Amino acid sequence: MQKAEAKKFSGRLDCLALSLSGGGVRAIGFHLGTMSMLERLGLLEKVQIISSVSGGSMPGIGYSLSQRLGRSFQDFFDDFYEFLPQLNLIEEMMKRMVAREAPAPSGRRDMITAFANVYEDFYFRPFFGEFTGGEEITFDLLMREPRHGHLKEMVFNATEFKTGSAFRFQVSEYRCLIGNRNIALCKKHARQMRIADIMAASSCIPVGMEPLFFPDDFHWPDDRIKQGRFGKTERPTCEAINRALERNLDTKLPNFALMDGGVYDNQGVSSTLNALNRRKEGIKEADRHECGFSLVGRGEPWGPKEWANWVSGRVVEGAEHSYVDVNASDLDLLIISDTPVRKASLYPRVSFTREGKPEPASRHAQRAQRANSWISRVTIGQLSVIATVIMVMLTTSAILTVWDLREGLVGVLDQSRFGLKGFILLHLMLPLFLILLTFIGLFVLKVNKARAIEALERAIPNWKGKPGRYINKLRLGNLLKMGALRGESVSVLTSTIYMNRIRGLGYAVAYARDDLQSRILDNEIFTLQVATETTNDFQRMLESEGAWPPPPEMERIVGKAATMQTKLWLEQEEGDSLNDLDYLVAGGQATVCYNLMRHMWEECRDESGWMDPATGELFNRTLGEWRKLIADPLSLLEDRKMKSRSAELNAQAEAM
Repeated sequence: MQKAEAKKFSGRLDCLALSLSGGGVRAIGFHLGTMSMLERLGLLEKVQIISSVSGGSMPGIGYSLSQRLGRSFQDFFDDFYEFLPQLNLIEEMMKRMVAREAPAPSGRRDMITAFANVYEDFYFRPFFGEFTGGEEITFDLLMREPRHGHLKEMVFNATEFKTGSAFRFQVSEYRCLIGNRNIALCKKHARQMRIADIMAASSCIPVGMEPLFFPDDFHWPDDRIKQGRFGKTERPTCEAINRALERNLDTKLPNFALMDGGVYDNQGVSSTLNALNRRKEGIKEADRHECGFSLVGRGEPWGPKEWANWVSGRVVEGAEHSYVDVNASDLDLLIISDTPVRKASLYPRVSFTREGKPEPASRHAQRAQRANSWISRVTIGQLSVIATVIMVMLTTSAILTVWDLREGLVGVLDQSRFGLKGFILLHLMLPLFLILLTFIGLFVLKVNKARAIEALERAIPNWKGKPGRYINKLRLGNLLKMGALRGESVSVLTSTIYMNRIRGLGYAVAYARDDLQSRILDNEIFTLQVATETTNDFQRMLESEGAWPPPPEMERIVGKAATMQTKLWLEQEEGDSLNDLDYLVAGGQATVCYNLMRHMWEECRDESGWMDPATGELFNRTLGEWRKLIADPLSLLEDRKMKSRSAELNAQAEAM
């Protein structure tokens, strides 16, 4: 086994890669602030590789399109302030889910298909539609030649649910797969994909949303060209892809499911490594294959041993993946902009009193507990008895009502307050309706209990007693608590523990590479929170310059940004002049400014001083921006708003 020779770091920052993590609107705002600071320092134009995941794909795709179409960074920045604070995403999704026409050409009506149309209607078409003559914004805008702008590699990450691997919608000047080594798309059909559908696939949150099926749920340019019998829309492109997938996939299925890119790699680091490998390989010959067909030996290796060798930069003689190191000219700095949620405790506190009852957390909880205590003590068997008694009483009431009507009380009842119709409705129809509901409930309870007993007897032998006896003695309160605790634990597992593990693997992939040493900057949203809890040589240097510690207002802003939950909407507290997007952008500006200074101070100097004089000048400029933020943490956000095309943002800047 031969180890790739590590390239000496020059200390220059001329060729950058940027990875934008997932995290809902928290990720969108924080990455927007990060990119804003990079642009201010002249570093954003040096980014050649961009990789984005989930919420990070909104600024990732938006900036890539802006670069290709010659739009300024200020226009790109203004777009988010123009549509995001006013957008009620949940309402817009619900509108499309219940509309006469289904949001997806496949006919599906669910959150993710509606989500894709919201992206199209509120972001891509309003801000990029003028460049397509009113046509839908497709992947061809990024793939077509000549390619304008400084971005050489663009990767928007999803996860395919055939094999659980990353599915990359990517554009490169070198040979690359759109997909992965298991499933890849041909360039002809990839060009026709709607960008909004790619964005939806990248941000399809597990559990919170449904999978997006390719190609059926994607919108294709010719979906509405031909009308079939009974008004059914024919879909020539979609059907051609269906047939190709059936021919080329081992499952012989015409489609496959896509979900959030964060399921595989929430930082998009592995996609950046793939891009660096392509640049090292240097092959520009385009692939020629059908949809569904992929080439062995492209992307990450297949087996665990080969994958471990690949991510750590080791080369096995005769291996297909022989290029695993980084050319010194291909990467000076990989910025991983990351927005994890930092929690003091991952799981809610559950305590019990001596009596074995949950201890109420507040006075309202105590009252609710007393009011519902009798329900929690009711067993399954008692519930059946209570329901039976209620049904008998309702049946008796209905019989008595019929008897009264039969005995000639019609005239008297007709002159009563409710009249004859009211009497029949209240005393006959309502009891009959409740009897029906009770009967259905008892029937469902009995059937499910019988199924549970049968499953227990089939799965577990040697019962000393009948399983039904134990089920009848189970209390409703205990069943509800078991369900709630299981739901909470699954939520913590998927949203926090699992994502932290994925995050750790992503960083391990990067930091395990000898050829990436001194070339990685982890820009985590809570960096400044942690930094104030420790002291190091860099901070002592800043303190000597009068630029440390951060003022209370900066701590408040970055704290607000760092503790913001993963959500799909923005909020603004009453009496606060700043909304969530303001906090996130300002937090992103301050965080990446600090992290850049720290990286240059620790990695770009040697015993004789700065390795490269240009980096020393960049450090001084960054320190100057940091001083502005120390004096006023909102000053750079105010400057952005003053330059905005929006009169509303101009007015906000003047009021700051």
